[in-house]
Amino acid sequence: MRALGLSDFSQYYTYLQNNPTELAKLVDVLTINLSYFFRNPETFDYLKNTVFTEFEKRSVVIFWSAGCAHGEEPYSLAIVAAETGLLNKVKIYGTDIDDNALEKAEAGVYSRGAFQYMPGTILNKYFDRAGSGFKIKERLRSRVQFLSSDLFESPSFGPCDLIMCRNVLIYLGRKAQSIVLSNFYNKLKTDGYLMIGKVELLLGIPEAKLFEMINRAEHVYKKIEA
Repeated sequence: MRALGLSDFSQYYTYLQNNPTELAKLVDVLTINLSYFFRNPETFDYLKNTVFTEFEKRSVVIFWSAGCAHGEEPYSLAIVAAETGLLNKVKIYGTDIDDNALEKAEAGVYSRGAFQYMPGTILNKYFDRAGSGFKIKERLRSRVQFLSSDLFESPSFGPCDLIMCRNVLIYLGRKAQSIVLSNFYNKLKTDGYLMIGKVELLLGIPEAKLFEMINRAEHVYKKIEA
């Protein structure tokens, strides 16, 4: 509003209605795309040592990284899948509403700062040098598909074994959280898992009863069949 010289919200709302390109600028300003590979390493250790052992018994495994920003999280899942022998039967979807972030995710090229939580052995194993940065190897890249998608709508891909949506719900009001959790529930397979951020809780949300707490420290939940 300050950049446009507007003094109240109603003026900005009218401006948005009359200037569709402004919406993309608004989304770009509001969305937070700070992320790293293996952010909260203990979370990925838990997935690798506990949840992924169950996925070994499944013929096809689908992961959804909701609010994936520049793609570090879905690629981290691909690396864990490779390390546990699941890569050939896994399909990973990364969704976000920020098209600029998705373009960077598609490219799969990252500066060294994105790897602060990743051991050098893993970096060398799954990335190639690309100028001053690093590019994820194609065998992992081919397992991840990035889509522009709003969390308030159901994406086009099939039922998921795991949904990771970390540090997104905290920015939403209770009504919006309810809608998103309901969408997650409907998108999960029987015995599917939901993982939210370390600073997030499902307390006070009616849809929380649809999920059973599996790990309190890592905020992992499992779908409860109705």
